[in-house]
Amino acid sequence: MTGVSLVLWGAAGIGLLAVLFLLRELRNAPYDDEPQRQQAFSEVEKQRLRYLSLD
Repeated sequence: MTGVSLVLWGAAGIGLLAVLFLLRELRNAPYDDEPQRQQAFSEVEKQRLRYLSLD
């Protein structure tokens, strides 16, 4: 019976750690990444235009 109890406590502990990790990640997540996305798009356009001019 002690083995089953240890397994249950271990599963509960791992679950709690997973929930805490997810909460930390959600709290630190960037909420406004639109400028970065727009900057990356302009970089892709510059590269595309450069390679189109070689043809």
